[in-house]
Amino acid sequence: MFSKKNVSRRSFMGGMAKVGTVAASTSILTACNSSSSSEEKTSIAGVKVAMLADVHFHDVFGHYEFSKFNSEVTIRSMQDSCESTRMFNENYFAFIEALEELGQQGIKYICLLGDFSDDGQVDTLKGFNRVVEPYIEKYGFEFFLTNGNHDPVRPYGAHQTKNFLHHTGASIAVTSDEDRNFTPNNVLIGQHITKGMWATGYQEMFDALGQYGFQNKPSYVSYETPWGSDKFEDRGLMISKEDGGNTFWCPDATYLAEPVEGLWIVSVDMNIYLPNDDGTSWSHASIGWEEGKKYKPQVMDWLANVTARAEAEGKTLIVFSHYPATEYLNSSANDFYYVFNDGSYNNTRVPSSDTAEQVINAGVKMQFGGHIHVNDTAVHQGENGTLINIQAPSLAAYTPSYKVVTCHSPTLFEIETKTLQDVRDFDALFPYYQLEKEHREWVGADVQWETMLEATDYRDFMFRHLDVLMHMRLKNGWGGDITALFEAATPLYWLMMLSCYEGTLDNQQTLALIEAMTIEANNSDILTIFAEWGLEDKAIDALAMVDGHCSTFLMNRDQMMAVSFKQLCLATLYQRNGDELALQDLNYQLLVPIRVAMEMFKHNDADGDLENIDWDTDYINQNPASGGSVQKDQIDLLLLRTRFASFARIYHQLGKAKPADHFFVDLTTGYVEDLAGNKQF
Repeated sequence: MFSKKNVSRRSFMGGMAKVGTVAASTSILTACNSSSSSEEKTSIAGVKVAMLADVHFHDVFGHYEFSKFNSEVTIRSMQDSCESTRMFNENYFAFIEALEELGQQGIKYICLLGDFSDDGQVDTLKGFNRVVEPYIEKYGFEFFLTNGNHDPVRPYGAHQTKNFLHHTGASIAVTSDEDRNFTPNNVLIGQHITKGMWATGYQEMFDALGQYGFQNKPSYVSYETPWGSDKFEDRGLMISKEDGGNTFWCPDATYLAEPVEGLWIVSVDMNIYLPNDDGTSWSHASIGWEEGKKYKPQVMDWLANVTARAEAEGKTLIVFSHYPATEYLNSSANDFYYVFNDGSYNNTRVPSSDTAEQVINAGVKMQFGGHIHVNDTAVHQGENGTLINIQAPSLAAYTPSYKVVTCHSPTLFEIETKTLQDVRDFDALFPYYQLEKEHREWVGADVQWETMLEATDYRDFMFRHLDVLMHMRLKNGWGGDITALFEAATPLYWLMMLSCYEGTLDNQQTLALIEAMTIEANNSDILTIFAEWGLEDKAIDALAMVDGHCSTFLMNRDQMMAVSFKQLCLATLYQRNGDELALQDLNYQLLVPIRVAMEMFKHNDADGDLENIDWDTDYINQNPASGGSVQKDQIDLLLLRTRFASFARIYHQLGKAKPADHFFVDLTTGYVEDLAGNKQF
């Protein structure tokens, strides 16, 4: 990781600075400061609201009746964290650091965009209250929560089991299920049963956290729900499965709170729980608005009523939920799925255009979401208006950040992304992980996360986590070709040669080249292999094309050889999560060669249009889901070229996406202006 420079995608990924930025920003500033506009006379002008997503709070000093194990802390293992898309323990300290920062900035209103807890366990919610209450007293914070798929995990609660570290470095299964079967092994040496591990349902969540927006308070100017009441028994609806199976009453936590005259904070519960045929359990797809538009029409109708009243009354409206309401990967979701086979980023979880249209029809112009652990800004231009969806990244994953919204008027907002870097005590638990490491080595268990303990700060810690996660979990689902290139660490220079080779290569030839195309191999070594197949002339032409292409971009062979496919994969995942924030953690010796390679990879797109995706030609087997099903004996040059084209489309979209660091939003026009490095406000 390199120095944290303030790098804008507009100036690097897009290749040039945006013309007219200063003029546009000046006009916006004039509009914000104008005293002639009635909008600017609202009492909330200048009010700031913080957006924290996916805190995944776990109380590392919780009770869980765990003291009998002579443990000073109740923490999850590093092994579990490094196999998860989020850290389990250090986010405790990150959350506290974020609260301190917000207090120092004078920010009073804090929205938590779901998954504020580990899994809504009884002792976790107690710990949450214990942590935030002193900050409420110290800084006068007002919290507004929405629930995610981790809180609650089921509408009426559920048993939970987690592995906690034992003081020996081994692990203990901590569960709320007295009937759970358990068999110990060398790493997981025992089981502990406690009611504190029970994952609460809606009613228990309201009882424990009702003061954070879920229920009315005397201090609110106004408060309402779609159900005409804030009582648990009134807030919900009947939900049935499509097949006509069981129908159940399911709670809903949607609300509108007005903490100060003129500011309406709207928390939308888009969790959909469908009853299973057994009549006692529930399924939860965790896709939010995509199902919510169908199963919660009452909420959508109420939302339309709220937005209409807000506009008529001149209220400043802040709408948030746990889930995105638009496509959140710059129209690259299918390509990410095709290359990396990650179900978290596929077309089943990405909201459809119809969903965005229905949210627009409900009058929503700007929506904040979490759930995906990515930093992103997306604008959907619909038939009836524009929807701006702003994704706040997780505090428990790379890049650990939160958003600060400054309300300049009911239609003018400034959004800043604050990344946590220097978090006090982020390494306080490292001695326990060292014991875990020693125990795993003693019993012969795998350890791949030693570099995590070398982190210099919290941002670096999360930077390392994504790297380790890729090696320990993510790559296990990749297709045979991506895996082969990753394990061989094939340099970009050779990948570019394959991308422009004007011929066909069968499975055995392709595998032989992947094995031979190492960083140590010279051009003669590779040409000799082609000569044995009678294909030397086309190989010479391909090398000439690569060298000419590099020369055009003032690059040379050594620079392209210095970046491997493994580095390309990791850099792409960093940018998927952090968007332009990731550019502050990636050096130019890596980014520039990647951009040069992408310029050559784009010629592998079937129709030459990087904006267009044609499943019949752009994807082998005509479906991005086939990416992970490709076996090693199916690898050939045609398949590799479809992968190269996907990478090119991903980087093409990164280069033209909306700003996601510091930007300005005008809801009257749907205009999003990049303010990175601009300190005018």
